[in-house]
Amino acid sequence: MADKKLGFRIHAIVFVLSMVLLFIVNMWIGPPYWALWVLLGWGVGLLAHWWFGLSPSITKKKTA
Repeated sequence: MADKKLGFRIHAIVFVLSMVLLFIVNMWIGPPYWALWVLLGWGVGLLAHWWFGLSPSITKKKTA
């Protein structure tokens, strides 16, 4: 379980740092504002990583 938490933490940190950088670049370049699409797509991936790896309902089923 600790490996899964570490993997998710790394994924989340890289997500946040990358999104900050992409939004800065997108604001500097100007319209069209495409960084939101990256945020939504990668955000779904991050949510799926949490859901299938760390969600309380999944961990309860595995330990029971």
